[in-house]
This record gives sequence, structure tokens and C-alpha cells, in this order.
Amino acid sequence: MESGTVFALSMVALGGAIGALVRYGFTKIIDTSEFPWATFVVNLIACTLASFVVFGFTGRMNEMVRCLIVVGFFGAMSTMSTFTTESVRFLFDSEYGRFALNVVLNVGICLVGAIIGRELSLLV
Repeated sequence: MESGTVFALSMVALGGAIGALVRYGFTKIIDTSEFPWATFVVNLIACTLASFVVFGFTGRMNEMVRCLIVVGFFGAMSTMSTFTTESVRFLFDSEYGRFALNVVLNVGICLVGAIIGRELSLLV
């Protein structure tokens, strides 16, 4: 394996470890007893900031920095797998209101966040 590939993988791993720790931290400070708010919050933050970084800095960003921040950090901080398993749990527990709210927030609002991130990137 080339040294550049090993370094890129190391950057993804480092960013991913930090992103996962940040996500875990949110689960410790946000009450999720009634609804998975922590998942929504990390997804919204990650989608908004990732969009800002991708649209605002891609042409000016070193590939290793992209691996660290976009692929690693934001990839691990946001969590599609947790969102989907929480949604399926609501669905099979017949909690249709929570299911719908979770889907609308994590898909709809996170898309709005990504659009806002893109628009903010035009300012830099």
C-alpha cells in the first residue's frame, strides 16, 4: 500500500475517532429518554457544517484535510445507522408520531441545514 494511502486512511481514522467521541458526548448531555434528540442534533450539526466545508473549501482543501474533516470527523459524527434503527424501533412499537417526527427532523431539517451550510459557504 502506498504511503499516501496509508496517511489518508490514518486521517480518516483519526477524524472518525474524534467525530465518534463528539457524537457520544452529545448522547451524554442531551436527554434522549423520550425522543432521540441527540441523534438529531449531531446529524443537523454535521450536515450543516459538512455542507459548509464541502461547498466552501473543497477547491482549496488539501486531500488529507478533507479525509480528516469531511470523511472522518463528519462521517463518524453524523449517524445514519442510529437514526434508522431508532426509526424502525418507533415503527415496530407502533409509535407512529415519533417515527414521523424522527424521519422529518433527520431527513427534512438536516437537508435544510445542508442548504444553509451551502449558502453560508458562498460568503467565504
